[in-house]
Amino acid sequence: MFRKQQLEVIDFKTFMAGTYQKPKRLINKSVYSFMPSITVSSFFSPDVAGIYAVVLGVFAIGMLSHFLEVTAASSGREELAWAIETVTRLAFTIGAFSSIAWFLLSL
Repeated sequence: MFRKQQLEVIDFKTFMAGTYQKPKRLINKSVYSFMPSITVSSFFSPDVAGIYAVVLGVFAIGMLSHFLEVTAASSGREELAWAIETVTRLAFTIGAFSSIAWFLLSL
């Protein structure tokens, strides 16, 4: 599991001169993921536009729901505010579990 450190032998003159440098090793390993890599060029690519649309849509629905709930509660309609909160909570819960199930089934 652990790699043993290998002894390295260098020339005595190089050691005394202090000019020895370890050779740099390049790491060349492939990394696999479910999402594309996050770089500046891939951040604005059309491949991930669907993900951006879903995130913005969920954010907009959540903010609209909160605005409607607060407006209904401040105007004295507690039953309407309770109904909006219940529907939003159920919709987000069902949507979250559905998206997790879709992701696991699409593997």
